[in-house]
Amino acid sequence: MIGVLLLAIPVGLLIGTVGVGGVLLPPALVHLQGLDIHAAAGTSSWCFLFTGVVGTLVYARRHAMPWSLVGRLSLGAAPAATLGALTNGLVPASVVWLLLGAITLGAGAYRLYSRHRSGGDHTQLPTGTAVATGAVVGFGSALTGTGGPVVLVPVLLVLGIAPLTAVAASQVIQLPLVGFAVLGYSTTGSVHYGLGTVLGVLAAVGVFVGGLITSRLESRKLHSIAAVTLVAVGILLLVLPVIPMPGADIERTVP
Repeated sequence: MIGVLLLAIPVGLLIGTVGVGGVLLPPALVHLQGLDIHAAAGTSSWCFLFTGVVGTLVYARRHAMPWSLVGRLSLGAAPAATLGALTNGLVPASVVWLLLGAITLGAGAYRLYSRHRSGGDHTQLPTGTAVATGAVVGFGSALTGTGGPVVLVPVLLVLGIAPLTAVAASQVIQLPLVGFAVLGYSTTGSVHYGLGTVLGVLAAVGVFVGGLITSRLESRKLHSIAAVTLVAVGILLLVLPVIPMPGADIERTVP
């Protein structure tokens, strides 16, 4: 329990700073707390509601929230999330995690490679591209049981969106996605609301601090931090399928 609680603030710090970090929580709940994979994902989803609300408020207060982009992303994300949840039982979770890891690792490596080049400072996408991106994010998030940022941030960075804009958008996009996820998990009793609330409050503190850190970082440095984090998370996602999950069937990630 202590280990999981101590991890919550660093997870929130990563979410608030680079948008990617929540993927660390479900494995920790399995290995350190002894939850099965479904309860770990459901409890994490409840936790991410707290981080999403605080992250949205932090970036909105800084006038860094790309509301127009978020709105168009959401148009694609909402229906695709439902389809992803229905599809998850048909695809082995190990395959999904490997694909997600490859995308994340590749995006981080690409951003490291291109960090000295011009570009990567856009704050908007064409409507069609934004809706399609939202659909990919919604489908992938529901399929893997993640909150959204771990899929959205890599995709937006590859599309040339500025790191700060990508991180800000990821704070909002997780709210509808994890909201629907919590409803789904709650029907099977897979949400530990007490534990999730404690973790959510601690992680929200980390998100708040992370938002303050980004306000003090120049764009190039934030770019490098985001890229390195994506590489690290991508490697983790590639390793996750071979890590034994005690008392869990890794073939399903979302009820």
